[in-house]
Amino acid sequence: MNEKFLALNFCRDGKPLEAAPVAGMTLLQTGSMRFRWNEENPNRTSFLNDLSSPDKKVAAVELIHSHTVYAIEDANEVKGLQGDGIITQNRKIIPVITAADCMPILIYDPVSKVFGALHSGWKGTGIACDAIMLAQEKYGARVKDFCVIMAPHIHDCCYFIEEDRSSFFAQNFTPDCVSPIRQGENAGKYALSMAKANLEALKKIGVPQENIVISSDCTCCKKNPDGNFKFGSFRRQTSSLPQSLSLEERQKLFTVQAAWVKW
Repeated sequence: MNEKFLALNFCRDGKPLEAAPVAGMTLLQTGSMRFRWNEENPNRTSFLNDLSSPDKKVAAVELIHSHTVYAIEDANEVKGLQGDGIITQNRKIIPVITAADCMPILIYDPVSKVFGALHSGWKGTGIACDAIMLAQEKYGARVKDFCVIMAPHIHDCCYFIEEDRSSFFAQNFTPDCVSPIRQGENAGKYALSMAKANLEALKKIGVPQENIVISSDCTCCKKNPDGNFKFGSFRRQTSSLPQSLSLEERQKLFTVQAAWVKW
């Protein structure tokens, strides 16, 4: 297996959308796409240089697990900024976010031509709705026209949370997105489906379910045919690390994926 990324396709009315931008997400073997404004990551730089071109520029923000989305006309507008999403109508921009278990959400409206990339951790659940509302306000886009891809992320087979967080999701999204674990080492916890939570949020604002694609790949446990893991995963790759390590130290010891939309 020599691929560097997974190609993802937008759909409308349950069918692949023609003449749409390309969406993609890097794989574990491609190496870490970790991004901080005050850090250098030669591996990320090399990959994104290959992805871009003289007339197409990457736009990225330093992620903070928020609902902050930027609508931009030039890639330089987000230089130095923090947030969790970028939307635009400018085909010369490649919006890029990073994730390792959190959900990359990629959006495209074939009518207004708005497209973007969003990062949705548990705190950012619903950010796709914020992005679509921003597109409606700034570009005159309509909710019903949007196509959405929920890219590979940690699924409820591997994502276990405590009761207080479970209650938050059940009350603010849908009870169907959490289920109690009765047996095993995680008994007493709850399995969380970020896909069901985000799907409910999108349906509530009027995005047709037929326009939403949900990847079945779990970043924590999905393997290639050769038995190697397909994606980097914060949960999987840091579970055996010493508890004495800080969160910042842990965050440097797992493989981060990049996800993007590109014309």
